[in-house]
Amino acid sequence: MIEARSFELLSLHAGKHPTFKNIKHAVRNNKKGIAVIPIHGILTKNSEAFDDVLGMTSYEKIREEIEEALIDKEVETIILDIDSPGGEVNGLFDLADFIYSARESGKKRIVAIANDDAYSAAYAIASSAEKVYVNRTSGVGSIGVIASHIDQSGFDEKQGIKYTTVFAGSRKNDLNPHEPITSESLESLQGEVDRLYEMFLQLIARNRNLSTEKIKSTEAGLYFGEKAIEIGLADGITILSEFKSINKNRSITMNEQTTTDLETDNLTKYRTEVLELIRLCNLSKMPEKIGEFIEQNVNAKQAQEILMSILAERTKKTEILSTIPQNTPEDLMMQVAKSRSI
Repeated sequence: MIEARSFELLSLHAGKHPTFKNIKHAVRNNKKGIAVIPIHGILTKNSEAFDDVLGMTSYEKIREEIEEALIDKEVETIILDIDSPGGEVNGLFDLADFIYSARESGKKRIVAIANDDAYSAAYAIASSAEKVYVNRTSGVGSIGVIASHIDQSGFDEKQGIKYTTVFAGSRKNDLNPHEPITSESLESLQGEVDRLYEMFLQLIARNRNLSTEKIKSTEAGLYFGEKAIEIGLADGITILSEFKSINKNRSITMNEQTTTDLETDNLTKYRTEVLELIRLCNLSKMPEKIGEFIEQNVNAKQAQEILMSILAERTKKTEILSTIPQNTPEDLMMQVAKSRSI
C-alpha cells in the first residue's frame, strides 16, 4: 500500500503488468448467477481516460461494478478477480469497508480469487470478501505501507541547476526532491506511515477474524499457495475457471441476446460506443472532441489513441525541468498516477 503523497516517487510494479496491457475493466457476467469483477494492475482512487490501456484499475470503478452486481437480480455470487501488486491509499479503506458491509448484509455471496497476485492494497480488497482463494502459485500479503523520498539534489548539481524555494509555513517544503530530507520531514512521514499501517492491520484483522498481532507478525511478507492458507490469509485453493465450473449447474451464459432484432442490437452498440467516447473526452478534459469524433465516425479505441497522443504532446510542452528523465513505459504510468496524488 502506497502512502499517497509519495506515490509519484515510487518505482511501479513492472514485471507481469506491461504498461500497454489491454485490460477491459468491465463486469464479466459469464455465467448466470455470477458476476466477475476484474481488479488488475496498479490500483488508484479515481478513474482516468487511459486506465484500460495502462493496466490500472480505480477504486471508483470497482465500487461502481460491485454496486451494479449487487442490484442485478440474476447475480447470486460476486467474484473479485484480483491480479494486482497494490496501489494508492486514498479511497482504499472506504472501498474495503463498502465490500465488507455488502458481505455482512448477506444479500450476495462475495468471494475473492488471487489470480495471481493480491498484494498490499489488493489484499485489503480481497480480505473484505467472504472467502479468499489462491491457486497453487499465487501470492497474497504484503500487509504494510511504504513511502519514499528521492533526493535528486546531486542530479541537479550535475545538470548545473540550483533551486531556491520560497515558502510560508515551516512544513510546506517537506519532501522537496531538490533537497536532502530533513529529520523533521522524515519523522513526519514515518508518523503518517505508522498511522496508516495501524489502520491496515485493524482492517485485515477485522476482515479475516485474526488478531492485529498475528497480522503484524507477517512483517508485510508474501505468502503463496498452502502457506497463505496456513497463516490465515486465504481459505482454499482454486482457480477462476474451476470456481465457475463448480457453479455450472445454475449457470448459463448471461451475455446471450434477449432479442434477435438486429436494428435494436446495433443501436445499443452505437449508444455504448458514443457513451465511451464521451467518457474518454471528459476524462481527458477535451469535451470539444466529442462532436468531432462522432462526426468522423471515430471509434473508442481510435479516440483513446488520439487523446493519448494529444496529452503526451501537451506533457512535453509543459514538462518541468526538475523532472528526472523518464525512459521506460512504466514511467508513463508514474506520470499518470502522479496527477492523482497529493
